[in-house]
Amino acid sequence: MRALSRRGVLAGGSAALVAGLAPRSAWGRTSHDVVVIGAGLAGLHTAHLLESAGLRVTVLEAARRIGGRLHTLDDMPGKPEAGGIQIGQSYRILRGIAARLGVALDEDAGAGVGAAGSAAALLHINGQALRAEDWAASPANRLEGAERNTPPFALPALYGRALPALASPESWLDAPAAQDISYDEALRRAGASAEARRLIDANMNGNALAGISALSLARGAALRRAGPGPSLTVRGGSQRLPEAMAAALQGEVRLGESVRAIRAGPSGAEVLTARRTITARHVVCTIPFAALRDVPIAADLPPTIAEMIAALPYTRATFAYISARTAFWREDGAPETIWSDHPLIGRIFVLGDAPPMLKLWTFGAGADALDRMGEARAAETLIPLIESIRPAAKGQITGLKQFSWQANPHARGIYHHIGAGQAASLATAIRWHGTALHFAGEHLGPVAQGMEGALESAENAARTILARA
Repeated sequence: MRALSRRGVLAGGSAALVAGLAPRSAWGRTSHDVVVIGAGLAGLHTAHLLESAGLRVTVLEAARRIGGRLHTLDDMPGKPEAGGIQIGQSYRILRGIAARLGVALDEDAGAGVGAAGSAAALLHINGQALRAEDWAASPANRLEGAERNTPPFALPALYGRALPALASPESWLDAPAAQDISYDEALRRAGASAEARRLIDANMNGNALAGISALSLARGAALRRAGPGPSLTVRGGSQRLPEAMAAALQGEVRLGESVRAIRAGPSGAEVLTARRTITARHVVCTIPFAALRDVPIAADLPPTIAEMIAALPYTRATFAYISARTAFWREDGAPETIWSDHPLIGRIFVLGDAPPMLKLWTFGAGADALDRMGEARAAETLIPLIESIRPAAKGQITGLKQFSWQANPHARGIYHHIGAGQAASLATAIRWHGTALHFAGEHLGPVAQGMEGALESAENAARTILARA
């Protein structure tokens, strides 16, 4: 087995960690059937499926909480969400798990989710605040030709023809390479002006137009077409679902147990944590690839897996939770939500009136800038900006708490997207079946994205293991 080669993944300076693992001869005396790394949806569902088949499973989680990128901020007023919220109509696996565990789902899109993309949004473009109905004639509107009649948040729909036509959500897996171009290039070919591309880039759920494949956007559009209808949310917060999943497991879920190295061969695998070395017949790694880059792996991996671990992009997202004295957005007659091209503002949603709270959501370069500023300086900068956009906010904002997914060492981003030119490699990685080392997570969902994608990947990993049992 080659620890460092074209077919292996091993971080620089980490050979000593891998060398410290037990000799491979010990793998015949494994202490576990399966070790699952990560206590998010993918890891917990994998553990449940394997336990149901009679296998001994232990789950390791580096954080000191259950849930991964489902994260309800229970210590904040109103318990806002930092991670996944919406449960789509097509989320068959998730809805089944919730029903099995008695976790209530509410027909609610989630506070503020998607509201800033509505026709009622207050626009803040090129330094000017205005209503969407005033956009076409505004001096802030620097679009060209027919674009001028389209609000900035509607530009992606206007140029929907720029996306590859996908017959179904899963057809991206076999899309021709000619369709796997950057979203920026696709928009250029569709005739989008430089200003239109700038505005789309300002509030895209990704890092930058040039770095995301048009297939990634087309996949999301196909999923929305396949599962229209109202979304659901988990009553009491998204994190309640993985907590219930963990509580239903027979085996141990070890929190605060970070993985330092993984080694796998034909007959078994070993996991080195800060506390112990664990041997197992199988290891299922559900760590996001962006975070997995910090973990040395000695295994005979296909080049596509190694490539995706090293290069699959994750969207950088930073949120600011803004507390207010009163629900001032109800008092000035302006739309309650804000859509801005300012990189530090992005989108601002109303989370609720009791307590009065807003959520600022920015991506990519804007998220990086907020992270560099830190919470105190961000508050000094953001509060006057919000007051200038919405004068009713003056003197009303009482606090700001920042949350960054890319700064989280267990995530390094909020969710994956397909980088330009990566679709074929990611599809190959999704279809790969390991021998002792397996991978799962939302980045490896073959059809769905987000929460349901994570669960799909768990079922694929469990099927592979059970076929070898």
